[in-house]
Amino acid sequence: MQLKADIRDRLISIINKISKDNTSLISKAINGEVSVNNVKRLEASILGVKYEIELSNGDLKVNVEDPLNREEDSSRLLTYMANAIERALQGKIASSKKGLIGLMHLSGGHTARLYEKKTIDFLTVEMDGSTVEEIEKAVKDIGGSIVEHLNATWSFEVSPFNGVRIRVAYWQGEEDMPSGAAVLIGEEIKEIDLPIEELITIIEMTINRFVLFYRKETGKQPKLFHSLYF
Repeated sequence: MQLKADIRDRLISIINKISKDNTSLISKAINGEVSVNNVKRLEASILGVKYEIELSNGDLKVNVEDPLNREEDSSRLLTYMANAIERALQGKIASSKKGLIGLMHLSGGHTARLYEKKTIDFLTVEMDGSTVEEIEKAVKDIGGSIVEHLNATWSFEVSPFNGVRIRVAYWQGEEDMPSGAAVLIGEEIKEIDLPIEELITIIEMTINRFVLFYRKETGKQPKLFHSLYF
C-alpha cells in the first residue's frame, strides 16, 4: 500500500512508542494484536479491512487486505487507526459499557442531523426485506455481533476504535407502516473525546461497508443507492 508521507511518519512514531507495558491498551483500541520484539508489529481487522503493519530497522511495511477492494476506505481507516492508537497512548479508551445515546446528545451533534437522515434513508431503502439470517455474515464481516434491541427486526453492534460501540437497528415495515432504522452510540464515547466529524465518518463507513458486505454475501443488487458515499 502506498502511504502518504504524513501518515507514514505518524505510524513510525506510533510504533516506536509501543512497549510491553502498553500493548494490551493498544490492542483494545484497534481490536487487534501487538507484538514487541526485534520487530514491532500491529495486526488489526477494522470494519472488514485487515492490516499488517511492521517496523524493522526503521523500515515500515504495511499490508492491507479488503474483500470489498475499496482503497478509499482502507486509506481513511488507516488514518483513523493512527488516531485511535494515539488516543489510547494518552489513556483515552472506554473503561466500560454504558447506555446508548443518539448523535444529537453529543457535543456538536446538531451538525449530524442531515448525515443521520441520509444514513437512515439509505438503510431503510437498501435493507428492505432483510432478515436476521441474511445479515449475520455481513455483520461478522465487519467485525460486529448481532444484539437484541427492543422489537427491532435485527440489530448489531461493532466497536471499530477505542472500545466505543456503534449500534444499528432496523425495523421492517408492514402494510401501512414504513420501515425504520436507528443508529446509536455507546455513552462511553464521552470518555474518549472523539471529534464529532470523525465519528460521523466512521458511522457512515460502518453502515456503507455493512450494506456492501450484505450485497456481496446475498448477491442482492442496489435498490436505489449504489453507496452511502463515494
